[in-house]
Amino acid sequence: MPPSTPNPRKRAAATMPISGRERKRAKLQDVRTIAVQNTEQALKTGELDVSAFIKSREFEIEALQNAMKASKESSNKRAFQVVPRDMRRRTASHNVKRVPKRLRPRATKEMQSDNTPTVSARRRKPSGSLRFRKETARKLQTMAKKKDITAQILAKIPSARGTENVLRQPPRAQTKFRKRQKHKTWLPTHVWHAKRAKMIVRWRFAVAETPTEKSYRVAHRASGMRGCIAWDESYFSTIMLRGKERDVKEVMKVLCPKDGNPISKKVVAGTRASDTYIYKAGRYPLDLIAPVKVIWCVPEEPEAPQEERIRKLLIRVHPSAFLELWEELLPTAKPSKVAVEDLRFEIGSIEITGPDATNSLLAVLNPIDAKDEDSPSGVWKTLRGLTNPSSLPLGACLSFDVSDPRLRDPPRLPEDKRKFEETQETIFKITSTWSIDRTQPPSSLFSREARTAAVKLQSSQKKINKRKGEAIPGEYPSPLPTDPKIPIVLLTTRRSSAERGVSGAIGSWTVLLPWKWVQPVWYGIVHSGPNIKFGGLDELRQINYENSNGNFPDDFPGTKAGMTEELRKGVERKEWWDKRPKGKRIEWGSVKIGSKKGEIGDGFVCDWAYLLKEKRVDITQSDDSTELSTDASESTEGVAPIGTTASMSATEPTEDTISSIPFAEPEVSSENSECSGDMSSMDIDKPPPNLPLMSSSIPTSSKDTTTTTTTSLPKLPSQQPHPWTIPSSMIRCILSTPNSPLPKPLATLHPEILSAGLFSIKLVFPQRSTPTPRARIYSLPTNNPALKAQWKAVMSKKSQGKRPGKATELPDVPSEEDLIGFVTMGDFNLKEGKGTGVGALSWQKVFGRGKKVGEAVGKACIVRDVGSGIGRLAYWEVID
Repeated sequence: MPPSTPNPRKRAAATMPISGRERKRAKLQDVRTIAVQNTEQALKTGELDVSAFIKSREFEIEALQNAMKASKESSNKRAFQVVPRDMRRRTASHNVKRVPKRLRPRATKEMQSDNTPTVSARRRKPSGSLRFRKETARKLQTMAKKKDITAQILAKIPSARGTENVLRQPPRAQTKFRKRQKHKTWLPTHVWHAKRAKMIVRWRFAVAETPTEKSYRVAHRASGMRGCIAWDESYFSTIMLRGKERDVKEVMKVLCPKDGNPISKKVVAGTRASDTYIYKAGRYPLDLIAPVKVIWCVPEEPEAPQEERIRKLLIRVHPSAFLELWEELLPTAKPSKVAVEDLRFEIGSIEITGPDATNSLLAVLNPIDAKDEDSPSGVWKTLRGLTNPSSLPLGACLSFDVSDPRLRDPPRLPEDKRKFEETQETIFKITSTWSIDRTQPPSSLFSREARTAAVKLQSSQKKINKRKGEAIPGEYPSPLPTDPKIPIVLLTTRRSSAERGVSGAIGSWTVLLPWKWVQPVWYGIVHSGPNIKFGGLDELRQINYENSNGNFPDDFPGTKAGMTEELRKGVERKEWWDKRPKGKRIEWGSVKIGSKKGEIGDGFVCDWAYLLKEKRVDITQSDDSTELSTDASESTEGVAPIGTTASMSATEPTEDTISSIPFAEPEVSSENSECSGDMSSMDIDKPPPNLPLMSSSIPTSSKDTTTTTTTSLPKLPSQQPHPWTIPSSMIRCILSTPNSPLPKPLATLHPEILSAGLFSIKLVFPQRSTPTPRARIYSLPTNNPALKAQWKAVMSKKSQGKRPGKATELPDVPSEEDLIGFVTMGDFNLKEGKGTGVGALSWQKVFGRGKKVGEAVGKACIVRDVGSGIGRLAYWEVID
């Protein structure tokens, strides 16, 4: 039977898809195939037809030339493909202006040969909707310009008294961007970052999370090997205190620990900055708010009596803890007649680290007056070649005025003909003498008049371009008397630590400057060299992790900001887990841990409430969701369970449920009631609606902090205390002298309060292992001698340098009674070449019940990733 013809109405059989590599190979083979012509037509009856033979040879020669040309063109790349990956744009293939100037003629020729339609914004005829939008924008700009002219005529520099004890409003956005900033504020460099990074909304700011290109290794190399990496940290909050010197000192004594040195001689003199911690008034070592940077202004009246002269002080704090610090400063500073001023949206900042960080800033920040070599501006110009800001004196601070960086764009340093030895000798001489301790003048950045004048004198980019065009070719425009003087403060930050493996870490520079001048300085920094990279929140967290420094608020679970951050991450993880198919997500009830089943605590967060309360949780898996059932005998008073799966469920609780959770409202004076009403809508992110509100810290007997300068501790807490951070200096003291009594601040605490203490640690693995966030940390088994002997055998093998066995050959994980902490950040550490982790341990589980810590066995622990039943041996070290 003859085969039937295929029915044209039926769908053809599906063909196997070919990969891009196979498609490219077939294309190359096709263009390299040379067409030939049969020569049989030229030979007839043994005779050669010359004309036919010549025509066939002409065809083959032409085919050979065409094949050579096609093969050459097929292997070539187009102009927009030659551009480095980090400089490419989506519209590069259709607009020659999107490629560098050296490639534009080639791109134009390629488009003409391919008949590619080019795009020109000037010649494009706008459509109806686009024409209407342009007309509307033009009218709005005209109206805004009239308002600006009227405002300039009637504007006066507001006095400092009008902004005291009042929260500052975000700056008014441009007309075309105003609708996009209803519920958030853009940083000065937002438009630049939005094209090159993934943007997220955090703390009511639109900040860069991470660059769009791969950046983990790039950030590591830029921060320690070559080049540098910069961050726009204008989202950090700045608060100014102004008052008599003795009053400002009293306020700082109440808020800061004694060993923090915020009122040491050089710090108070204004020549050094201090990195310290701020606590609630009179509550040290409890109730940590956040790590801060304190900068004093040099006395403006040196002839006045020391204790009576008016002084200014800046406090730089993370935005997640700004509201908590603000509410603590107002009642503390008011009785001392110290004015508190909110300088958010008025002072911005840029942080830059790496070997080329100093040279990059030197190319952009040009001091206006640098005649005196001992002045801060003179010393700044002699720091060329400095690769590590940590080699400068601790807390080094430089303040001077710089010129407009746009006048020297692109920024380039002149050729340095000095030898390397001469450069290092000059830097060593400067750092050893450090004449700035004697010549530091009062910074103009502390003056509202100077900041406002610098902003109002800022020229438009059109005027800058005109001045550059009128200048002599090869030279910069000459300065004018009307040029602005930009006040800046340069701060050095040390990232080094005394712990093993992180000594010699490269420090960083922090530039404080007026908010409106952040964008021009940022543009100059990113164009100052070929190896200048930028980072986001992920890269900042990575650099701190590689140097074994805690990143606030992620690695500070003993603070309100840290607990809120962990809850936010838990909600995101729960939402991602719900979207996964059941066959591709971890079923927490099926996790096998030793001889038991079920994850300990909540798998979506570091469940500190479960660790400190020692709750017994039964996890059962159902078809719809994961349910937790707790002991009914446990009290429900006090702090609500933080991070439990019940709180992470998709069903949102009602308003009555949320309102039933105890929450202590901060007390605000009646004079500041107006500003307190705007706090909730201005600052940090609130916890999602399906999370319990965090309760206040351990209650005190009185809220009056006017006369209380010492720690007021309750004898017996009225509710379950929440986690709090124990200073690392106290933990090191205990480890150095294990048999001595506790330090005085800890010895006076109630045992129940002390049992809720946490301290930060770093995990070092003697074997190949990479921990992940939320990993569980166990001590060696305490109630199972046989299992403890097995883990000690593993320790002895590691000490002898033997390779670890397979994961199935490792001993079982200890029981949940031996759980002592969690890993807040874990990954492969490129700096140390192995996996490390940063986390926190419970004081009660490590030092309680007569445990001795100090030996290698005492610092040994077992780390198990969440959702896994395999434990790895590790050792912990205390970090700051």
